[in-house]
Amino acid sequence: MSYAVLEPARPQLERPSQNQWSKVITSLFAAPWVLDALDKVAGLAQLPHNWDGYGSPRIDPAAIAAARRFVASVAFEGLPLPNVSPVLGGSVGLQWRYGEKELEFTFHPSGEVEFLRVLGADLTRDENMETGTLWHEAEMAGLKFLLWMTGSR
Repeated sequence: MSYAVLEPARPQLERPSQNQWSKVITSLFAAPWVLDALDKVAGLAQLPHNWDGYGSPRIDPAAIAAARRFVASVAFEGLPLPNVSPVLGGSVGLQWRYGEKELEFTFHPSGEVEFLRVLGADLTRDENMETGTLWHEAEMAGLKFLLWMTGSR
């Protein structure tokens, strides 16, 4: 019995042709506000330490990434551009206001996501408000639907 030694084949790489794409073109068919919101969230990375004058740290890259993933995943046509803001502790805030309805999310560097939903003009009545904290991105599916429902009525 004889054994043959096989050497792994080495792929031959070719030079790219001149007509290949020179830039990436997004295939994201999203609501018009989505790209603006993604840019605003990414822009928070440019804020320096002490951006608020009270010693707040720079906005954490993990919070920025989480907020960008969320914005990209809730690209519903009926929603307005959210208010994007830095939040104390290196977090990112997103706030949608639609008539008398409001939905706010705060993305923390720890992965925690806090939300506040207000339905109705009277912000002092507890029955008009719902708050909560999420620890896993998988839990976001329900909030995405909530966001869509809040925006579509």
